[in-house]
Amino acid sequence: QQQHQQQQQQQHINRSRAGAVSVSGSKRFSGYFNPKSNPNLNPITIAPLNSKVRDGYGYGHGYGGTIANNVQRISNTHTNRNRSRNNFHRLFSIAPDIDVDKNNIVEDVKGIVEENNNDNDNDNDDGMDMDIEIISKPIPGGNWDRENPLEWAKDFGLRDPKITKELHTLAQLKPGDEEYGYFDVSDITVPGVTMVRNVEDAKIVMKSLMSSASQHVFHACDTEVMEIDLKNVGPVGNGFVSCASIYSGPDFDYGLGDDGPGTVLWIDNLDEAFGVLQEFKEFFEDERFKTVWHNFGFDRHVMWNEGIDVKGFGGDTMHMARLQDTSRAKYGAGMGYGLEALTNSILERRKKPMKEIFGVPRLRKDGTPGSLVDVPPVEVLQRDPRFRVQWIIYSAYDAEGTWLLREELQYMLEDMPWFDGQNLYDYYQLHMRNFGKVLTDMERRGIRVDAKDYLAGVEVQAREDRKGHVEAFHKWAFEMIGVDGLAINPASSTQLCAFLFGGAANLKTKVRTETTRVFKVARDEIPDKAMALYRERDAQPNEQSSDALDSDERQPDEFDSMKAAQLKALCKEYGLKVSGKKAELQERLRGHFLAVGQDSNEMQQDDFEELPTDELKQICVTRGLSPDGTRKALLERLRQDVSFALELLSASAEGSTDGYRSITEALEAATASDGGVLKEIMADLKAKAQEEPKWVDVTIPSIEMEPFKFTVGGAPSVTADVLRKLAGDPFGDEPKYGTAYDFFGGGEEGHDACVALFSLTAIGSIDTMIANFLTSLQRLVDHDSRVHGSINLNTETGRLSSRRPNLQNQPALEKDKYQIRKAFQASPGNNLIVADYGQLELRLLASMTNCVSMIVAFEAGGDFHSRTALGMFDYIQNCWNGIIPRAHAKGHVC
Repeated sequence: QQQHQQQQQQQHINRSRAGAVSVSGSKRFSGYFNPKSNPNLNPITIAPLNSKVRDGYGYGHGYGGTIANNVQRISNTHTNRNRSRNNFHRLFSIAPDIDVDKNNIVEDVKGIVEENNNDNDNDNDDGMDMDIEIISKPIPGGNWDRENPLEWAKDFGLRDPKITKELHTLAQLKPGDEEYGYFDVSDITVPGVTMVRNVEDAKIVMKSLMSSASQHVFHACDTEVMEIDLKNVGPVGNGFVSCASIYSGPDFDYGLGDDGPGTVLWIDNLDEAFGVLQEFKEFFEDERFKTVWHNFGFDRHVMWNEGIDVKGFGGDTMHMARLQDTSRAKYGAGMGYGLEALTNSILERRKKPMKEIFGVPRLRKDGTPGSLVDVPPVEVLQRDPRFRVQWIIYSAYDAEGTWLLREELQYMLEDMPWFDGQNLYDYYQLHMRNFGKVLTDMERRGIRVDAKDYLAGVEVQAREDRKGHVEAFHKWAFEMIGVDGLAINPASSTQLCAFLFGGAANLKTKVRTETTRVFKVARDEIPDKAMALYRERDAQPNEQSSDALDSDERQPDEFDSMKAAQLKALCKEYGLKVSGKKAELQERLRGHFLAVGQDSNEMQQDDFEELPTDELKQICVTRGLSPDGTRKALLERLRQDVSFALELLSASAEGSTDGYRSITEALEAATASDGGVLKEIMADLKAKAQEEPKWVDVTIPSIEMEPFKFTVGGAPSVTADVLRKLAGDPFGDEPKYGTAYDFFGGGEEGHDACVALFSLTAIGSIDTMIANFLTSLQRLVDHDSRVHGSINLNTETGRLSSRRPNLQNQPALEKDKYQIRKAFQASPGNNLIVADYGQLELRLLASMTNCVSMIVAFEAGGDFHSRTALGMFDYIQNCWNGIIPRAHAKGHVC
């Protein structure tokens, strides 16, 4: 029996040793963790601890006694725990294959225990269990320090020194820099706010702050940051803290005697006050002082940009509010967890947003204020006397509102029971507060990305591949519809819908779409090959001008290209009526120039001005016009009559041997003989005709395929899954063609269609890779070749999310064609370890509920959902019963 017990102990140690590196839910990682296949792997050992610490399960145990006792305690500790979490190797459904020398493990454990006993000379056999810590031995030449394991990462997340130099220049304006935005604001004060703008006042305030160490005081803090675009970058390494505010409660006095206790401390850090924030570095970095923030991650990072490492973390009101009410999500029933929403719903003292206080309406073209509102930059709000008072009040209330929120949220959480007589505020202090700090540690440290070399090269390859797919699709589209097929934008769902499904009925309105659509496309978006063919096509009508002239339809002429001002100038030059719409001016001029060369010489020139008034009256009678009125009225009447006659002539003229056959001929003759304004206008038209057009009309006729998926609005859908169904997989070992194959009658035409549509799907995938991964990672990497995502706790599900960049949304292994994941690297001397819980939520549920059936299922291993389906559906059970005998017969384990 004793021998059997020793064997069990030995097996348990072996399993624990293996479990220490069983950090994957899949056997595919077993090669990485196998010392034979990966000689660079850090050796893992199990070391006992003298001090009481918490292990991975949350239990603390001391150490002492003989080797045998301690080995026994290792076994007892784990076997007595809940069955759902009884051994290291049971944390994961599948442990990787590792070659383990059992004798070496025993010797390692004995050596460690003996060494620890000798060092401490402590035979404290007080019945307390031994704790286990996983310790990684440093690789020779690495940067890992056992005494300070994170020393190598202590400077990560700092701002680039080059950027810091530029920001310091912008933040230190002085008298004489008025053109850059400097103002003398030394005489501006704000009631209820203690302002610090010099080192002397800062030292006085620091004495008051440092003396509060023995008091139970929460200091609510907030920062304002200039030169940061949060839509595109995160706070790590970006921006400059222009000011900071602190509120320590209604009874705290900062010592400057402004308004007594209860004021808000406002620390200026611009211009003459540049560097004053550094005087408070000792306070912020002292863990004795509990500072409270709203969105601690942002403020901690921007303070780190200034070289201040905030350590005394007392809480984050955003996380406290999330714990108190998870339904405040912005896209749910609540308004979110922003300071504006929480101060409104909890304090009923809403923090006004910057747009509401400082917004300046954007002017329309006519000079009137528009609906769009712009907010001046932070540095302008802080410097300009027009905004400064309101700006100080705004930033000061951020700190005061945060302090009041923390007080209210504490009361609210204390009224919410947790377990064993504790409440949710106890839970926040025990777990979530420290967790909030851990999240900021993770953000600051970031992860190393080889952007300069690896990702840059991958992007070049991806763009080359995209170019090839675009050419393949355009070639096929050209064969289908001609030159316009070369101009189709593969990324435009509207153009693709018109090309593939034009003529189909809208699912909701039942109205059929156009079978041919014309799109105005910017010239720079048209491929050069398509533009060359467009020029050739547009040149063809000029070679057949005689045929065009013989047709009944009026052909476009130079007057169509003239602006209204140019038409009026010509009318004035040739004595024609200047007023009227653009079309009227054009017809008037056409009539005039077409009349040249005919017998109506009286219509060629305006000679009425030289005639006496009596003759003017006589001409009016001859033309059937009234002879009454002043000379000016008579001239106007006659000129209008002539213009009307010219317009009639223009409308009816078909051209003859007596006159010009086209407006072009007439204008060329007039330009040669008259010059003047006409010559200038014609030269301008000629120059513009030689320029490339800014917009090109792309006419897309449909190939009229039948749609099978529709948008919410009822229009045919052209999403990636639609294109994949049309294309299939024509490049597989056994090609599987999509629905387009049959639509085009199969054979070569069907194959070509599927290949072209497959290229469309590839273009979309490559565009996603480039936009979401390649360019964003290269843009966001810092001077240490690291990216720092912002981790968000306030999600609908309670899971963490990541943004700028989204590090949780990197390409899946099976879809990572360009091996983007290879860009994520360990720093020199380190290794990346991939760890993954199998079915994490269900395992936690089994543990928390002590559900026997779930625990038994997880103990048995395998996939929990498959096991559930096995018990629910008979046909799955029958299939399983058929698989088991065959698998065992072949020697497989199921």
